[in-house]
Amino acid sequence: MSVILRIVIAVFLGFLVLALSSMMNTVKVFTELSESHPWIPITHTGMLLASLILICLLSRGKVSTYGLKGIRLKALVRPTVVGLFLGIIITGLGELLPMTGFEFMEDFTLLQIILFVWIYASVSEELLTRGLLQGFLRPLEKHGLTVFNFYMSVPVLVAALFFGFMHLGLLTMGASGSAVFVIVLSGIILGVIAGYYRERTGSIVPAIVVHALFNICGTVVGSLGEAVKS
Repeated sequence: MSVILRIVIAVFLGFLVLALSSMMNTVKVFTELSESHPWIPITHTGMLLASLILICLLSRGKVSTYGLKGIRLKALVRPTVVGLFLGIIITGLGELLPMTGFEFMEDFTLLQIILFVWIYASVSEELLTRGLLQGFLRPLEKHGLTVFNFYMSVPVLVAALFFGFMHLGLLTMGASGSAVFVIVLSGIILGVIAGYYRERTGSIVPAIVVHALFNICGTVVGSLGEAVKS
């Protein structure tokens, strides 16, 4: 399979998962559930299930080739430090721009934010991008580019770009253009870092950790910013 064809198929798989997960919101039972319990992650549940099914089918049961395997705790130290460092810097810079369209989180309890924003969303989105997409593109790891002695393979770059630009959908939810710009840009940066550790360790666990730390920093820094402004 050619490089271009594999990339095209990977992107198609990504959009397929997004389409299937979005369709769950059109099913009456899920629509009613979402209206009565807006904190329940209907879309992310669809994303998680669709990604898992495709990974099982494409890997023929060898899900470890798609990053679904454990890792030693020692290997999480560096991703944790990098995730915290970049998360604080990027979300801090984001606070300098007007960010609107995320008022729905004001109704979330701290427990709901921890479970569904910090953990569940991170796992679901990483399963799609660093699991399904990067796993499918794994044969292309020798193709890529080097910037300031930092090598970024095609699988890392494609998954990172897809992850960043899939947040453009926030525009339809009322998010401001500046907010979406910051999220897309930070998503690409996050994707490169998460993808790098996914490729280096062969597991999506470090990617999930980095992703969760970005979400945590976004919530904490955002809350501190609101407190300072008030």
